[in-house]
Amino acid sequence: MKRRAPWIVVIVLLMIIGSGFVPTGYDVLLAGNPINLDEFVQYEGGSELDGDLGMTYVASLENAKWPLMVLTLLLEEGVEIVPSISGEQDMDLEELDYQNKQMMAQSQIKAEYIARGILGEEPKLELQGFYPVYYLPDWDNKDDVKVTDLLIGIDGEKLDSYEHLDQLIVEKEPGDTLTLSLVREGKEVEVDVRTYPHKDYYGNTVLGVFFEEIYETTKDENIEWQNIENLGGPSAGLMITLTLLDKMMEESLLKGNAVAGTGTITIDGEVGPIGGVKQKVIGATNAGFDYFIVPLDDEWEKNESVARKTISEKDLDIELIPVGTVEDAVNALEKLPEKKGRE
Repeated sequence: MKRRAPWIVVIVLLMIIGSGFVPTGYDVLLAGNPINLDEFVQYEGGSELDGDLGMTYVASLENAKWPLMVLTLLLEEGVEIVPSISGEQDMDLEELDYQNKQMMAQSQIKAEYIARGILGEEPKLELQGFYPVYYLPDWDNKDDVKVTDLLIGIDGEKLDSYEHLDQLIVEKEPGDTLTLSLVREGKEVEVDVRTYPHKDYYGNTVLGVFFEEIYETTKDENIEWQNIENLGGPSAGLMITLTLLDKMMEESLLKGNAVAGTGTITIDGEVGPIGGVKQKVIGATNAGFDYFIVPLDDEWEKNESVARKTISEKDLDIELIPVGTVEDAVNALEKLPEKKGRE
């Protein structure tokens, strides 16, 4: 009987080993431990936090390789496998870093403006323009609008609000041409682009690049942000606002409790949805937090529902605080009972 050539076995083994170095095309989402914000947000003359405020986040393995993905499924709690978005934005590291810093800077400005407003102050606020946050990958003009550009006008009209920006785009048809006024490297330039060739889910015309506002506000010299640029993007907004408020207020919001949470904020104090709620509530529970602040459900995201389902299915020992605004969060914290054993 003729024996099989040993090289066939070698090839099979090499294929198995080699598959361990091949990306899967999927990202692995993991529950991260919340980051205590006490050291990042300082207020001269203010009070120290009487408790813990934690910003939750999702750890991720981008475009994970097969062995690593299998191991996380076996060993980690709350793992979620999602299609990889690596490279979708087609940005280099410098562009991504610039974008993340813009997002964090705006979160700080919104936090200060909202906190001071809740405490009865009236800081000045000025809209500077709009910066790009997301590009549709197949938009023909995505190379014409730089990540570092600042949008200030459309078709000769100076933009005075996000609603104004949205209206000037919605009144166009797919494939129409419009002229963007951009500040690029300190100089104003005009760029002609076309709207995206297809309408969105709601039947509206879109541009192919989406923007967020850039604001400036008068500064309170007592507020100091320490290494906060390392915290990431806009989902830190709600928790850094609450941290600042607690330090500015005479009475403690926490009363010895450990509160974790997440949520974006608008300049009007509305709390917006985020991703990775499942991992965030598991991470908060594993780290021993008593409460988890989560954005209310809206028509796009069901953050509260996902959090409740996760708590129920995993039998997590944590209490949910759903909020729609920063003031909702403040009111909920003020009603918390004093934690037993508090000194």
